[in-house]
Amino acid sequence: MTGASSGIGRETAILLKKSGFTVYGASRNIEKLKILEQEGITILSLDVTVEESIQECVKTIIANEGRIDILINNAGYYNEPRKRDSFWGCL
Repeated sequence: MTGASSGIGRETAILLKKSGFTVYGASRNIEKLKILEQEGITILSLDVTVEESIQECVKTIIANEGRIDILINNAGYYNEPRKRDSFWGCL
């Protein structure tokens, strides 16, 4: 579960774990993931904007579990828009 550090991601990870699934929670902010460890969820650092981070995360899960059955990609990504000098600059 990417974006597992808060909100829908965190609650979905906890619900899936309580339903008996093996769950990995991933986020850039590893400190915010610590609460998931108390629920028995394995936490991983992951920045979905960095290819090496993605590869390392997948490699870790495959090494531990042998496969990934489902990926819930819940990570948020914000790309700040370029500054416009005028309304017409948007068109």
